Amino acid sequence: MVFSSLEFLIWFFPVVLIGYYFFTPAQKNVWLFVASLLFYYAGSKNYLWLFISTIGIAYISGILVSKLRLVIHKRIVTFLSIAIMLGFVAYFKYFNFAVQNINTFFNQTIKSKDIILPIGISFFTFQAISYVVDVYRGEEAIYNPINMGLYIAFFPQLIAGPIVRFHKVKKYLNYCYRENNFDNLSIGLWRFSVGLCKKVLIANNIGSLANIVYNVRDISEFSVLYTWLGALAYTLQIYYDFSSYSDMAIGLGKIFGFEIQENFNYPYFARSIKDFWRRWHISLSQFFRDYVYIPLGGSRCSKIRLIMNIGVVWFLTGMWHGASWNYIIWGCSYGVILLFERFVIDRIPQTKAVSVIRRIITMIIVMMLWVVFKCEHISIMMKYFRNMFGIGASSFVDSAFLFQLKNYAGLLIVAIIFALPVKDYIEKKIGSNKIYKTGKIVVLLILVIVSVSYVYMGSYNPFLYFMF
Repeated sequence: MVFSSLEFLIWFFPVVLIGYYFFTPAQKNVWLFVASLLFYYAGSKNYLWLFISTIGIAYISGILVSKLRLVIHKRIVTFLSIAIMLGFVAYFKYFNFAVQNINTFFNQTIKSKDIILPIGISFFTFQAISYVVDVYRGEEAIYNPINMGLYIAFFPQLIAGPIVRFHKVKKYLNYCYRENNFDNLSIGLWRFSVGLCKKVLIANNIGSLANIVYNVRDISEFSVLYTWLGALAYTLQIYYDFSSYSDMAIGLGKIFGFEIQENFNYPYFARSIKDFWRRWHISLSQFFRDYVYIPLGGSRCSKIRLIMNIGVVWFLTGMWHGASWNYIIWGCSYGVILLFERFVIDRIPQTKAVSVIRRIITMIIVMMLWVVFKCEHISIMMKYFRNMFGIGASSFVDSAFLFQLKNYAGLLIVAIIFALPVKDYIEKKIGSNKIYKTGKIVVLLILVIVSVSYVYMGSYNPFLYFMF
């Protein structure tokens, strides 16, 4: 059950919202925790035990760490709890990947297992780790098991993030600090509606174009521009799909009085790859920075150690996204590029012309690395790259490209415009205009009706599991 599903929109969300305002303040957290467990059960019922176990491990570990006096004992408990939780992730997400590679490289015949990946395991595990580490660093532990469960299980950010850090939301776990009023309700519903429209009207439709291109039997039978069109479509799809879920999560959090951090800040307007990762999946970047990169020594170390630290972070970033070599290549490629920027590109004088060129090159690199991300098989990835640069392509332009461009040109233009800070510029200029404000409300209302109609008719509505 995802936010853009009919089940969520028609019955789950309305029932949870009505119940939330019906219960007394002391009962609100219980209601949200139970609702969150039901939400997870609806999507991954066989692994509810794993979900509850992770909550229990984090809860007990936090209390133990806060009670123990000796630092060495605190470290042991912290290490063991993190090891157990990461062990769950390693088994469910990477066991078969490890078996396949052992069989390939060492000529073994180990049998893989029929393992279904629990939805959201990376997100709720990272949140549990965040809690245990923050308590070890001095944050006060949670003694109320319901509050502990709500922190990890809160359904708006459960399956697709953002990764909510304990020290940023701990005060909201006490209902006394949450503002449940009409302003938060209206702001939250607005943000949720924007996310819903982005998901249903833009991400899903552009995703159809991306699938048409990427699912061809042999990409070399098509033109260079057809290949680039597919790369552009997937680049836009993955942004709108993921950012829309973040919008909906932030909106839902606001409705219930929680402030969930922003997760995207126009990443396709970045002036460098480093800037791109300050804007893309911000909560993940901050998690690896604070819990991996800085503990390893960060940038305050020798050049060789710095290279190693960045390499570790980006290898883990690739692995986090999925158990496949293309994700590892994708992550490590970003690590290499970031090192090149740091030691070479950043030393070039930054004029306006250089800044424009860097933005263009950054976008091309991001698009090409999304090709790596999309293609699970290395052979298909290499074919795609060869075709992008005209090696073996049927032609530079073909009828397939012109046909798809004609069908999707309008949608692509809209998607590109709203992926850039055009809206912010308009808001700054005429945001206070009454006609503009009224028109914005009317347009969003129409788009929401259209979006719900799309969902009701059962239109293409994928959920990108690779991030979870």
